[in-house]
Amino acid sequence: MIIFLSKKIISNNYDLVITIDSPDFNYPLIKRIRKKKYNKKVIQIVAPTVWAWREYRAKKFAKLFDEIFILFNFENSYFSKFGLKTTFIGHPIFYIENRNKIKKDNYIAFLPGSRLNEVKKLFSFFQIAYEQLLIINPDITIFIPTLPHLEKIISVYVDRWKIKTIITTDNILIEKYYLISKFALVCSGTASLEIAKRKIPQLVIYKLNFLTEIILKIFVKVRYANIINIIANKMIVPELTNSSLTKKKFIKYFVNLITDFDSNEKQIIAIDSYLNQIETNQPPFTIAAKKIDEYLQ
Repeated sequence: MIIFLSKKIISNNYDLVITIDSPDFNYPLIKRIRKKKYNKKVIQIVAPTVWAWREYRAKKFAKLFDEIFILFNFENSYFSKFGLKTTFIGHPIFYIENRNKIKKDNYIAFLPGSRLNEVKKLFSFFQIAYEQLLIINPDITIFIPTLPHLEKIISVYVDRWKIKTIITTDNILIEKYYLISKFALVCSGTASLEIAKRKIPQLVIYKLNFLTEIILKIFVKVRYANIINIIANKMIVPELTNSSLTKKKFIKYFVNLITDFDSNEKQIIAIDSYLNQIETNQPPFTIAAKKIDEYLQ
């Protein structure tokens, strides 16, 4: 695919090349066209996560790209020291409407992941959460937003649950239930950031296999999984990951989530103070389109 695309770019001699995300694909593609003497502008949208691991990529990208549009404001320093221009366009959570003043109902959101292996690996903890709810708050409604390819397996997992459980793939219903949810149990990832924007108190969990965890501990520089915690360099959003995700610890953290309203309020207030590192006062699309237009003038 890289060879095919590079031939297309060279033969058509485009005025501008824009690559999006996928740094391990885009870097060798741009390296190839630069070797083929393509000397026009190249923009990368979404920076490689050099702040987490493989920081040397920042210098490599600076040699090939003209600019990177970054989602997080703190990313600028990693690239600017090598002379690579950045534009902070912000994260797409900008488009999530913040309607936290709507009265919350007795709902909790369960987000077990968007990949089958995540759901299989983590659902035992969602089962434990259900069992705790059965003791502490049996009248609560569990809401599980998911994707079509996961709906059936999740339905099987919750088939014998005695608490009312809503599983849906309908985006309109998902937004409706988010608005009235008091808490969220979330698989680490973009979903956690979306929950933060919606100002729903949450507990984040994730688990890698043991060997992968050992390898990543050697190479990964960040202490946290949640981006809010990474930016703050402290635990703002409670998270349990990998070997720290044990049944005992999970029950303690989960019970705290559904009973300690003061801690939940502090979590939301603290998140607010870091959202300006993640989004701007303009839509990412508007900022990106304006910058691209400047290149094409």
